[in-house]
Amino acid sequence: MKSAGKLCIVLLLAVSVSTGCWDLREPNQLAFITGAAMDLTHDGQFEISSQIAIPAAIGGGQDNAGGAGNKKSFSVVTATGKNFMDAGQHLQSQLSRQLFYGHRQTILVGQRLAEYGVSSFIDMIIRNPQSEMRSMIYVVKGGDAKDLLSIEPIFDPFSATALVNEQASLNLIPYYYRIFLSDALSQGTQPLLPAVSLTASKKYVYVGSAILNKDNGLKLAGFLNPKESFYANWITGKQTGSIITSFIPQGNGTVSLRLQSLGRRIRLKKVNDRLQIDLRLTGKGTIVENNANLDPSQRKDLQIIQDELSQSTQKSIQQLVEKVQKQYKTDIFGFGEIVHRQNPEQWKTLKQDWGETFSQLQVAVKVELRCKDPGQTSSPIVGMP
Repeated sequence: MKSAGKLCIVLLLAVSVSTGCWDLREPNQLAFITGAAMDLTHDGQFEISSQIAIPAAIGGGQDNAGGAGNKKSFSVVTATGKNFMDAGQHLQSQLSRQLFYGHRQTILVGQRLAEYGVSSFIDMIIRNPQSEMRSMIYVVKGGDAKDLLSIEPIFDPFSATALVNEQASLNLIPYYYRIFLSDALSQGTQPLLPAVSLTASKKYVYVGSAILNKDNGLKLAGFLNPKESFYANWITGKQTGSIITSFIPQGNGTVSLRLQSLGRRIRLKKVNDRLQIDLRLTGKGTIVENNANLDPSQRKDLQIIQDELSQSTQKSIQQLVEKVQKQYKTDIFGFGEIVHRQNPEQWKTLKQDWGETFSQLQVAVKVELRCKDPGQTSSPIVGMP
């Protein structure tokens, strides 16, 4: 609980330094929002929920029997309204302290609202000067966003904080609200948001990504699973590492490579007067498991492993690109931005119907993976005497 106590102190110090921006309100007059959820009720009402920190509970020690250590570190309040601020006013009427959005870490969007479209409910997040633009944004697959705010995580005082830490553990570059806004306002990129879901045991789990179509009111177009999301984030430069596992036919077993260095290069060219995207992805890493009858310390065997890992990954990424093109017709990869930057004149004629053009775009994928370290042993354990 020491780290949680430090978080409480940081919150209070931040308030004391900048109280002039908040009409000189004292810390004990503010309700600190750590996470927000946006949902659409079954009868079509817009609903917001706020996860509010309880500083006294955060600062209490675990061994403080009967004291603050036994209290929840947060409370969740919910209200409905015509828009964000209308619902927020109804939510404010339930509290004796003024709502403060400056420490909000996470924004959750329920699937029902995502299917309806979120474009008409995000103005307040941009316009309100108290709003935290570095909040991370998620779509909640198969449920209401508010339910995730009530989860008590294992390591963190708030589920909002746990979700922030999760992106780092998944080697994802933080997807802040300001990045979502940039994608939504860009000419040639569609937003791809991280997605989580609530399990039967009332825990959250990362389930991949949600595609929102900005050309259709930021409505949900579909989901990508975690593996597909890794490939998509690699293409867009939002992934720093991961583990790839492939079956190696020549070695009759699987090999896992922990990628710690990812690269990408996207180029636009014309082939027979048609646009083509050349997508080259590179990665270097360490072999962390070898169940194949191959010795990665031998150059020939290592080359076999690298080639098979590269080819199987290349095939999977090519399938992902084609799936997104044919099934969703939404350019989550930012190929339109490449056209916009490299051929602005042609982009003027393509941008109005880029979704259809994107679905027919020729994309050539090339993947090159290298094993810079075979791990702590050379031969596979199974084959050793």
